[in-house]
Amino acid sequence: MNSPKAPCLLLLVPDETRGEFIRHLLRAAKPDAEFISATRLDEALRKLEGGSVAAAIAEGAEGIALINSVCEQGLDVPVVFIAPDDDGDLLDQARAAGASEAIFRSELSPATLQNALHYALLWRAQETNDETAASKAKHAEIVSMARTESLARLASSISHEVRNPLSLIYLAADFLARPKPLTEEARANIVGYLRSGAGRIEEVITSALAACAPRELSLAAHDANDIVEEALRLAKTRLRVDAPVQFHKDMSVGMPAIFADRSRMVSAIHHLLTNAIDAMPDGGDLTVTTRVHSFTSSERAEWQREGWFRAGDVAVIIEIADTGHGIPPDKLSHIYELFFTTKPAGHGAGLGLATIKKIIQLHNGRIAITNRPEGGVLAELTLKTAATQPV
Repeated sequence: MNSPKAPCLLLLVPDETRGEFIRHLLRAAKPDAEFISATRLDEALRKLEGGSVAAAIAEGAEGIALINSVCEQGLDVPVVFIAPDDDGDLLDQARAAGASEAIFRSELSPATLQNALHYALLWRAQETNDETAASKAKHAEIVSMARTESLARLASSISHEVRNPLSLIYLAADFLARPKPLTEEARANIVGYLRSGAGRIEEVITSALAACAPRELSLAAHDANDIVEEALRLAKTRLRVDAPVQFHKDMSVGMPAIFADRSRMVSAIHHLLTNAIDAMPDGGDLTVTTRVHSFTSSERAEWQREGWFRAGDVAVIIEIADTGHGIPPDKLSHIYELFFTTKPAGHGAGLGLATIKKIIQLHNGRIAITNRPEGGVLAELTLKTAATQPV
C-alpha cells in the first residue's frame, strides 16, 4: 500500500530573513511536507498553476494580493496569512478576502502553524465548491464572533481599570475649579491624585500593548541566576509584615547562559513572583529553583510543537512554587487569555500572564502553570541556552 504523498506548501514572504524564520517553524510544524518559496506575487502564482500546492503561507501586502488572486482565479489553494503585530486592520482584510486563517507574527510557533495548516488542508479536502464555501463562511463567522467577544472584553476591562484613576483626575480638577485659594497640603494632594491617576492609566495601556504586540527583544547572553536574583529583589518589596512569606532558593551553579532580553525576562519572572506572593495573603513558602535540562528523543514530539525544543537541546528551567490557594481547575485553561484574572475586582487587569506568555514565546521558550498536588501553584519556564538558539 502506498503511503500518502507529503503535502507541498508554498511560502510567499518578500523578506528572505523572515522567510527563513518561518521555514524553520514550518519544518517543526509539518516535518513531512515539501516546501517551495516565492518572494513576489507573480512568482507565487506561477508556482500555484500546476495544482500541486496544497496550501500557501503568505505575509504582508503581498499576502493580501495572493488571497485576492487565488479567489479571482478560482484556485483551490487555502492561504494562511501572517500579519504584523501592530496591524489588526491587515488581519481583518485577510479574513475578509478569504484567508483560511490569519494570525499575528508574535503568535507564530510550530503549534499555531500546525493548527492553521491542519484546517487549511481540511478545507482543500472538501468535495465541492459549495461545501468549501459553506465551511469557510462558517469558520469566518466563528472567527468574527471570537474576535468581537475578545474586543468586547478588552473594552470592558480597560474601562473598568481606568475608571478609578479617572475619578481621581476628575476629583483633582474639581478642587482646582474652586474659587477658594489652595493650601499647600491641598495642592500636594491634588498633585498626588493627578500623578496616581495618570500613572495607573499609563500602566494599563502599557500592559495592554505589551500583551497584544510586544516590542522587539534586545537579546544577549545572560546568567539565568542573576536574572532571577534581580526579580527576587524587586518582588520582596511586595512583602507585608503581617503576612510573612518565606523565600527558599535552590539555584544550580555553572549553568549555561540563556539568550534573553534581560529587562523583559526580569519583568516576566518578577510578575510570576508577585502573583505567588499575592496568592498567599496569610503567608506561606515561595520556592525558586533553577536547573539544566537536556532533551531526549522521547520528548521531541511534544516539545518540538510547543516549545521549539528538539532532542539534544539544552535548556535552563526556572520553577516558582508557592503554597497559596491555587487556581480553580475550571479556570486553568483561561489563565493566558487577555484580561482574564482570578484576582478580586480592582486587584488585577488580567494582563500579566498574557504578557508573560508572549515574552516567553518570543524567547523561543515555554511556560507551564499548574496546580501542585500538595497545594499552591507551580510556574515553570523552560528557556533555550545561548548555544542552542536557532540561527
